[in-house]
Amino acid sequence: MNGGQLLLHQVGLEQRAFWRNPQSAFFTFAMPIGLLLIFGAISRHENVPDRPGVEALSLLVPGFLAFGVIAAAYGNLAGTIAMLRTDGVLKRVRATPLQPGMYLAGQLGSTLAISLAIAVSSVVLGRLAFGVAPRSDGALLLAATLTLGVVCFASLGLAISAAIPTADAAGPVTNGTFVPIAIISGTFSTNLVLPSWLDRIVGALPVKAFTDGLRASYDPTVHEIPTGDLLVLAVWAVVGVGLARRYFRWDP
Repeated sequence: MNGGQLLLHQVGLEQRAFWRNPQSAFFTFAMPIGLLLIFGAISRHENVPDRPGVEALSLLVPGFLAFGVIAAAYGNLAGTIAMLRTDGVLKRVRATPLQPGMYLAGQLGSTLAISLAIAVSSVVLGRLAFGVAPRSDGALLLAATLTLGVVCFASLGLAISAAIPTADAAGPVTNGTFVPIAIISGTFSTNLVLPSWLDRIVGALPVKAFTDGLRASYDPTVHEIPTGDLLVLAVWAVVGVGLARRYFRWDP
């Protein structure tokens, strides 16, 4: 079995482990989709207050898309790695013929597959349930932002996993480090107004950059590439990779 086949096999194993875990499948995949449908039904026919002609759903759908991808690429990956480390699985992997890098690549490949499933489901449901879709010229921006976002949050997920001491702490640490930021970043809202100083801080964080980048591919009033948001994601991706390389641990 060559390297490519081995990687696909490992991704398949991780995918089966994920979908056979009802808790992970629900909170990572089903819950963001369910929130999208609930908030979408509530906000149907509403317009953004300060932007005449822009439906609230055209900004809410990419917001919940961002939340779902972050939950998969950051929260689920960090929690999974932390639990595997605590249970000694990562340590035992290093004693097997499977290269540790290949095992980690399988985890990342599975994370990519989950993120892609969430993205496709959100886009399709937004179109079928609410008639909301990316702009005709926004597909490339959507794909680029998703790719950069998955890389960014997966690297940050690996980095933060080193700070999770036990399996029981995985949920509180991961949720506590991105859900509050998602709230003040306007991920779940279309009319959030923050103080200028707080807005500048939040704007430098990857959650808001990811949300705004995805919204730019949906927003009919946006005609420029959000280079600032993409740059923020790229910088945080570099930071995440650096921190993961420095602090990632295989042993409990």
